[in-house]
Amino acid sequence: MINALHGRPVEIRPDYITILTAGGIEYRLEVSRNTSDRIAAIPAPDRDSIRVLAYLQHREDAMTLFGFFSEEERFCFEQLQTVPGIGAKQAIRILSGITVRDFVKALDSQDVKTLSKVPGVGPKTAQKLVLQLRNVLVLDDDGEEGAQSDGSLPPQEFRDMVDSFVSMGHERRIVVRTLSDVLKENSEKIKGSDYHSVEPQIFSIMLKRLSR
Repeated sequence: MINALHGRPVEIRPDYITILTAGGIEYRLEVSRNTSDRIAAIPAPDRDSIRVLAYLQHREDAMTLFGFFSEEERFCFEQLQTVPGIGAKQAIRILSGITVRDFVKALDSQDVKTLSKVPGVGPKTAQKLVLQLRNVLVLDDDGEEGAQSDGSLPPQEFRDMVDSFVSMGHERRIVVRTLSDVLKENSEKIKGSDYHSVEPQIFSIMLKRLSR
């Protein structure tokens, strides 16, 4: 599995980018307009070696590599494809028409009108998105977007923990927001630590708070 590519962008287009790796191989990645814009906004001196997250779609007739500026966008891309009728191409088109944060906010507020205006999404598809993804993609806080993160989803390494609490009967949005608070309060302890060493402690704190 290709998780990410490190290299220099030699071509940046609205719907794709080409990355030249240190080994001299060029990879073309299909991307959303949001990803291409964010990569294009990186100052030229800092573009010599950037990291682009990847998703490889392997079909009988073709292999297509998709690229993402943030983990949140890739996660949304993967979840969009779980909605009946939405494939990889349409998922990228949707993510070109709305930021991850605005997309999750629209889901959270069940704003079908806003979702219907996104290219590739009509009223019926917008309703399906709300029904299927509202409790999967939820906001963790109201902070500003980070350089590599949209701040819209729990950190990748803690998503299994979130799923565990949801399976225990807790509402996902409450779990995610509680996790956000716990991570902020314990940021100094977590900083520089391996996830597996802090996971039991975070789980214990979460369990106490969600059991109140």
